[in-house]
Amino acid sequence: MCQFADMVIDFTQRCFRLWLWGLFCIVTMGAFASQAHANQRVFGKTEEESFVGKVVIIKVGDEDLANKHAFKFWRRVIERVNEEKATAVLFEIDTPGGLAFDTAELIMVQMQKLEVPSYSFVNQKALSAGALVASGTDHIYMHPVSAIGAAALVSGNGAQIDEVMRSKIESAFDAFVRTVTESKGHNADVLRAMMFREREFEFGPIKVEKGELLSLTGTEATRYYQGKPLLAKGTVKTIEELLEKEGLGDVEMIRAEPTGMEKFAYWTTAMSAVLILVGIGGAYLEMKTPGFGLGGGISLLSFGLFFFGNYAAGNMAGYGLMVLFVIGAILLIVEFFVLPGMVVPGILGAIMVLASLFLAMVDEFAFEDNDVQGWDSANAWDFIQGPSLALLIGLSGSMILIALSMRFLPNVPIFNKLVMSKELSNGAAMDEPVAQGERAGLAGKATTDLRPAGKGVFDGEVLDVTAANGFITSGQDIVITEEDGMRILVKIVD
Repeated sequence: MCQFADMVIDFTQRCFRLWLWGLFCIVTMGAFASQAHANQRVFGKTEEESFVGKVVIIKVGDEDLANKHAFKFWRRVIERVNEEKATAVLFEIDTPGGLAFDTAELIMVQMQKLEVPSYSFVNQKALSAGALVASGTDHIYMHPVSAIGAAALVSGNGAQIDEVMRSKIESAFDAFVRTVTESKGHNADVLRAMMFREREFEFGPIKVEKGELLSLTGTEATRYYQGKPLLAKGTVKTIEELLEKEGLGDVEMIRAEPTGMEKFAYWTTAMSAVLILVGIGGAYLEMKTPGFGLGGGISLLSFGLFFFGNYAAGNMAGYGLMVLFVIGAILLIVEFFVLPGMVVPGILGAIMVLASLFLAMVDEFAFEDNDVQGWDSANAWDFIQGPSLALLIGLSGSMILIALSMRFLPNVPIFNKLVMSKELSNGAAMDEPVAQGERAGLAGKATTDLRPAGKGVFDGEVLDVTAANGFITSGQDIVITEEDGMRILVKIVD
């Protein structure tokens, strides 16, 4: 009965600590999320400047089309443009390209929702996916020294695309080209010549041989063909000059830039693997030290940042997944510390924890827009590879961190002093300090299965112990072989 009471008390203490951790995460996430939804900047700064009656400038820089967070940001900007009744949108493009399907979703879905005129200023290059962005606007202007084109489809890792898959993808993008050019009044063959190499194209003096891709200079893009400019409406040196030509010279301009909250969210999502690693490592440290200390605080902060950052960045993290994570963690505590050997709570808990961590990193926008990206095997892998890789790195790193902690942390004097003092303050019937390793050689009996962790009773005292070698069943006679500040190792009595 005494052993059962000790187990109940231990379980209650651990669950109470976990409950405090979960409550802090939920409250913190709710507070920051409300600020993120209000589109406010971090640390109490004022709300974003209004778009009402202004020309909104969206910069498409070198790495933006390869950054999924940029697409999420542009999506929000386009929604604000419509809601706040801006006068126009201008994409300032200077990029070598990026993600094809994300760009297709941008021009096919998001940019088609614009309720105001759209312009693109190629300053200085709009290559690959950048050319597609330009084609998605109503009017294209080129810098006198600029280039646009070379928009062939390639795999993200540089590998050769299978011929069947290439035919399938190019057929889909040909439909995209037809749809966009029809809605914007551009020449569909010009875009095809930039993307596909199987045909010859001729636009007056400009010829594209089979196997080649079209790229145009600023002068060539504005050259007249069949009574209108080949692609671009004109050449300008500055945005101000472009707006002046369009009769918008007196309209106020505003550059759309991510808020401090968004930058913070994008940073934390980029560090998701590290946050998982540190969070698991901190939880292990907390379970190995009495009371609520440094390990619990580190774990709390890491997982709080993980869930909030992914939520604010537009991923699927939310209260539901946080609750699933906490329930899974409680089931793992039951398996390892209360009822070792039951297996079922441990399996269910591990599935809940891993599923919540993985789903929290899934891009909610991409999940909703799967009709654009498709669900074939190649795109399905692109859809999950980021969360999968981050979870794998986080779990592998945490296992290494725990192994290093078991090996080296008990030898750190400050840590040993902290652990021993807490043990003494909570212990009973001890008048003299217990030296490290003093229990070595003490015989007892396993009160639970050791897989390898569990519990054993020694001279009437129930201890958390770990089997030094293999599996030990409940009821077997055991002896302590080694003790340090992190664990007590035991083996079967010979």
